Amino acid sequence: MLGELFEKKVNLFSILLGSIIVDVRATYCLFAGCRPLHGPFHTFLSATVIAFLLSWLLFSQRQWLQKVTDKLRIEQTYSSLSIIIGLLIGTWSHVLLDSFLYTDIRPLWPLIANPLIKLTESGTLYLLCLLSFLPATGIYCCRYWKRH
Repeated sequence: MLGELFEKKVNLFSILLGSIIVDVRATYCLFAGCRPLHGPFHTFLSATVIAFLLSWLLFSQRQWLQKVTDKLRIEQTYSSLSIIIGLLIGTWSHVLLDSFLYTDIRPLWPLIANPLIKLTESGTLYLLCLLSFLPATGIYCCRYWKRH
């Protein structure tokens, strides 16, 4: 939703990549059987480091990515600031949302406690995500057809 609302200021591709990349280790552990499942990438510190490392990669690929977003009729800037902000939104929101759900996450590492665990129910959180996704999809579709 934030990517659509701030389409020209925050890089949508960065938000999407940032929100997915945090789960690379967790996905590996899910299939390999290692524990804890979420591990070190699910901290705000690691999410920040990941965002800054990925910002260099995305910035270096901005010309190719611009062609992709142009075909999708998304008006994007690929400035270093829009990429960094997008990656921080993506990585931090992933850590934040998962912190409400999973007991093995330590979002404020090196602090051991997770003050967010069980503050809300999973159904409420999933509903919030759905209620954000639906209008974002509508905004994207309206802009897509308008830019034809």
